[in-house]
Amino acid sequence: MLTEKGSFLYGVEVNGIWHKDFEMRLPTLEDVECALESAQAEAGAEVSPARISRYKWASCLIRLGDLDATAITPELLARLASTEYGVLSAVEESLLKKLAAASAQPAPSA
Repeated sequence: MLTEKGSFLYGVEVNGIWHKDFEMRLPTLEDVECALESAQAEAGAEVSPARISRYKWASCLIRLGDLDATAITPELLARLASTEYGVLSAVEESLLKKLAAASAQPAPSA
């Protein structure tokens, strides 16, 4: 599984503790489909791409500070400073580059 570690500029506060360091896995088609469905259920048919991304990233973050994956929700990510959107977007782009490099490798011969 492709993952990448990163750090938010500010993080998110939960119970008096600021969580900044995270690890994210590469989003799958299913992550995008579920994010779109959930975001539309919350906001209606004209949902913003940013909201869809927030739902997608909530399912792809496997760790945020001391929080495990089950504690990372779209509602929690909604509390991040707007600048953190760029941090998550950059990590997703980096994961896609890693996938492209890995998939370009020739298959091992039998």
